[in-house]
Amino acid sequence: MSDNYADDDLYAFDSGESIGWIDFFISSEEEVLRFNFLDVDIAFEFYQQYAKHHGSSARRSRSEKRGKVKIQQEFVCHRQGYRSPKFYSMPNQQKKPRAETRCGCPARMLLRMDDESGRWHVAYFSDAHNHHVLEL
Repeated sequence: MSDNYADDDLYAFDSGESIGWIDFFISSEEEVLRFNFLDVDIAFEFYQQYAKHHGSSARRSRSEKRGKVKIQQEFVCHRQGYRSPKFYSMPNQQKKPRAETRCGCPARMLLRMDDESGRWHVAYFSDAHNHHVLEL
């Protein structure tokens, strides 16, 4: 995983406190691809802060395991995906359905664990939203 610059301490985050040093407004997509994290929770804290500074919100999505060990985790925009079709045709609904919030937003960050170092590296990052984000 030498293309992720794992040896560069500037891009290694070992605690939530170190995330506070990042200037989220100048972080480019290429720069984010160089980041690596001690664990998934620190990476999720980073992605939440990044999304917040860019007028959005984030949530955890799919993960992949090898045995009982998680080896991949995806974080997505809170508007990623679509509501299940079954909710549109439910008979005998007691209440008015909630407003539709999902629009299939493609913004996401994919993490993979490096077997050798045990650190989580950003494998894919996209900040392209297909909806309006808050102006900050």
